[in-house]
Amino acid sequence: METLAQMLARNVRAIGSRPFIITDKVTLTYAEFAEQTARLAHVLAARGVGKGDRVGLYLPSNALMAIGYWACQRLGAIPAPVSAMLRHAELRKVIAQTSMKAMIADESTWPYFSQIRDEFTFLEACLVSGSGDADDLDTLMAAAPSTFEDVPCEMTDLAAMFFSSGTTGVPKGIAQTQFSITSTLRDMFVSHRNRYASETYVCAVPLFTNFGLTVTLNLCLYGGGTIVLHERWDTQRVLEDIKKYKATYFGGTPTMYVYIVNEYDQARHDLSSLRICTTGGSPVPQPVIQKFEELSGARVTQVYGSTESCGQSVMEPTIGPRKRGSAGLPVGSTRIYIIDDDGNEMPAGELGEVVIGGDCIASGYWGDEEATRETFTELGWKSGDIGYLDEDGYLFIVDRKKDLIIAGGHNVYPLEIETLLYKHPAVAMCAVVGAPDESKGEIPVAVIVKNKDDATTEAEIIQYCRENLAAYKAPRAVHFIDRMPVEAAKIRKRDLVKALKEGTIDQYRGEAVGA
Repeated sequence: METLAQMLARNVRAIGSRPFIITDKVTLTYAEFAEQTARLAHVLAARGVGKGDRVGLYLPSNALMAIGYWACQRLGAIPAPVSAMLRHAELRKVIAQTSMKAMIADESTWPYFSQIRDEFTFLEACLVSGSGDADDLDTLMAAAPSTFEDVPCEMTDLAAMFFSSGTTGVPKGIAQTQFSITSTLRDMFVSHRNRYASETYVCAVPLFTNFGLTVTLNLCLYGGGTIVLHERWDTQRVLEDIKKYKATYFGGTPTMYVYIVNEYDQARHDLSSLRICTTGGSPVPQPVIQKFEELSGARVTQVYGSTESCGQSVMEPTIGPRKRGSAGLPVGSTRIYIIDDDGNEMPAGELGEVVIGGDCIASGYWGDEEATRETFTELGWKSGDIGYLDEDGYLFIVDRKKDLIIAGGHNVYPLEIETLLYKHPAVAMCAVVGAPDESKGEIPVAVIVKNKDDATTEAEIIQYCRENLAAYKAPRAVHFIDRMPVEAAKIRKRDLVKALKEGTIDQYRGEAVGA
């Protein structure tokens, strides 16, 4: 099995002149990309970075993020992509937790990092692209050799570190190995008949996420494809680039598909080139996916996985019969178990916690043995998701365990309500969360962004839900807002819960500050 560095070398030999990365600023062939990774590897090595050292990539989703990732692969270092949206307090946590030896930033992130840089004595190198001074990364790379002798790596070596969303306040560093990442890529290809080879990707999923980097960028390189990178989500630009580059692959979160469906204009846009579309990252509203399939003619494949399982552990079949609402079947070596609270396996059709096992599983949480022991078990990684397997082995995700609403002793799954709401013509985007209630403990509350100029009232939405759901599932309150709190193209439900609790939901009405 190839390491990630060997994978790049193979493509340089076979398809070196093929475009690999396209951005609004640069286009790099595989050979040119390899030269840039060699130059950066030399720059890092000259500053004492070696095998096993952590290198922070505090960058937007641009070419430098990809170059930094693969420069680390060639050096044997561990790339640690950091969200460009993190600020001082959050940055301190991820830097301190992993004892990074180097940090790479650019002109957009350096102003934030520069204010805390001197707090970390173990951080030996700080490289900034676009700084314009003597240590400017662009200048250093231009002067470095364009070839590099890759440092040998074992399949058990750590290859990347991603950070959890930090819902507990302290993000966890999820340590992925060469074996777990490459096994994921291999399994996706083998299980789905090599359908990802030589595709043209449009990627607007942030590269600091496993979805963006491992599942999209790595997958593209593994198959020798071309990828068009977007630094941030812009629905119109995504639609324009799908048409401009005749993209054949698009993968995005459900929220991205909501944006596309709502803004698609048949007179200006064309999705007909798409052959492969995937979605995951959060529960999928089926009405949105059905609408996208009508617009594009492409089949949207639901995928299920996590950073702890290096990506797509379960996928819908890409051809043949499908089961609506199912995440699909385990991919390759992946195994799926459903367990109860005592760890016992549940029979087909019974709800429980989803556990993912197989070659794809990460090695654990960096420096957190307790959390690793709690969630990485003999069976596999405990996902915290509620679901079941049917008689044919198809996985159905009911909801996130932490999103479960217990209303008067009844289990209420927000996804079921959200799926119904997306069928209502007034609803452009929605989220259902639990709110405290004196008599029932919790009640479901719907937060909705309406389609433009729609006059539907809160009472009409509640009545619609009561007509289609059991009484205890119907939202007790509805809030119309103008924009959802979104991060990495996912709705931040915890922000909505906080706003409802504190009575500050109005902050999501009207124009955003600075808009």
